[in-house]
Amino acid sequence: MPSEPDIDYRLAFELAPIGLVLSKDRLMLSCNQQLLTMFGAGQPELLNGQSFELLYPTHDEFERTGARIVASLDWRGFYADERIMKRLSGELFWCHVSGRALDPVRPHAAGIWSFEDLS
Repeated sequence: MPSEPDIDYRLAFELAPIGLVLSKDRLMLSCNQQLLTMFGAGQPELLNGQSFELLYPTHDEFERTGARIVASLDWRGFYADERIMKRLSGELFWCHVSGRALDPVRPHAAGIWSFEDLS
């Protein structure tokens, strides 16, 4: 039986073909390269540690989406939608967002989110 290849999961996260974010309490803890590119952030420091609110067109939309995520999580803690997001330049674009709360009882406590630019 052949041995399994060594897999560098951090490298897989960084080079994934979709934007990925690890989150805690609606803060972006770690963003991969595709997400940085999609939102126009040249350096990880521009997003890592920041609130997701930075990527929403308005504060109200950030709040509405947060409430919708809590109300719409399925029993496994999954959520997905399509929405308008905002690049750091201010440009708006359509984005497919899906994610998983690590604890469905506390949806914003910690999660992993994927972002795909639909524009």
